[in-house]
Amino acid sequence: MQKACHVPLRRLGMRAIRNRSRARGSVALTPRKELLMPAVVSLTPAPVIDRTYLVDSFDAGKVNRATEIQEFLSGKGINVSRTLRVANVPTSAVLPIGREDEHLLFRTPYPQVLRILPIPGRMRVNTAILEKSGRTTNVNQKAVPIPQREWEAVVDMTITEIEALHADWLVVSGSVPRHPENGEKVDFTRLFTEARRLGTRVAFDSSGTSLEKWARSGLVNLIKPNTDEIATLVNRELHTVGEVLEAGRDVIEECGLEVAFVSMGGDGALAISKDEAIWGLAKVDEVVNTTGAGDASLAGFVGHSIVGPGQLGGRADHGTLPDLSLRAGLAKGVVYGAVAVTVPTTIIESLDNAPTPVLTEPPVEKPLSEPTKIFETPSA
Repeated sequence: MQKACHVPLRRLGMRAIRNRSRARGSVALTPRKELLMPAVVSLTPAPVIDRTYLVDSFDAGKVNRATEIQEFLSGKGINVSRTLRVANVPTSAVLPIGREDEHLLFRTPYPQVLRILPIPGRMRVNTAILEKSGRTTNVNQKAVPIPQREWEAVVDMTITEIEALHADWLVVSGSVPRHPENGEKVDFTRLFTEARRLGTRVAFDSSGTSLEKWARSGLVNLIKPNTDEIATLVNRELHTVGEVLEAGRDVIEECGLEVAFVSMGGDGALAISKDEAIWGLAKVDEVVNTTGAGDASLAGFVGHSIVGPGQLGGRADHGTLPDLSLRAGLAKGVVYGAVAVTVPTTIIESLDNAPTPVLTEPPVEKPLSEPTKIFETPSA
């Protein structure tokens, strides 16, 4: 495999970083079926500046003092690719970034996975307040609009990355921005259709109307809802692992999905297909921060669920695609998610000393630790 030269960002400068991102698709790569390993491209439609305040304790409505402040470029898709990078799984992370925030590239972890497209304006800011007890308070800004022309360029760049890596998975994660021209949410139809034509499975991780729409689009292979999101999809409250399993099966049957990968926090996770269901859990001694755990678990699943040599090309009906192993994907998924809750930010630096996963038939009678909430989904 021909390897691209990675020059330190400070020597490249911003123009070179942008040019390198645009040109990445032209690098000659060995087909993935010869490399005997999967590859994953992520797209974060609305990346963020993650700002974390570490405090001893947080009192709402009062003045609080931070012991430390951390700030870096982030987003759900970026988190997936960063985790895969640590796991030595080939990956790239496509993202539009506000030109006024390009300076963050000089101090973002694992910049070598980033494929950026500069767009007008600034990025949104997500603020997390992390207490010593592990309790986290999040204030997330809504997605910043992206012009239609720039969005089409993002789609083109993502398709180029899929072709360059011969990707087995496209992961689209996070909030879905709108177009300033008409107020409509960006459309993934062209991207998902082309990805599937190229033999790439599509994983979608979002919420609200976006999850509702694209789960039912016939263009998505995998969704990764939490218990509240799966309850909202089936419009009923869920009280046990068995009821979550039943909801997942209902969504798969109705939407024609391959997999529903449902994260349940401390209650573990379920990997559900039409013909199989497995429950998994990995325990840690101390939970430091739960933000980003779902992204890490999704990285574990897509990075390790492909059986055989990886992407073989094929049709959208999955007929010529390599098989998926729910067990292998879930095992890594719960382990990576467990590692993620032991670090104070969304950035995993090492997977060493990871806990051992427990995989079993779903404990259908096990009650959920917290009751589910059904969210109202607005019409737009």
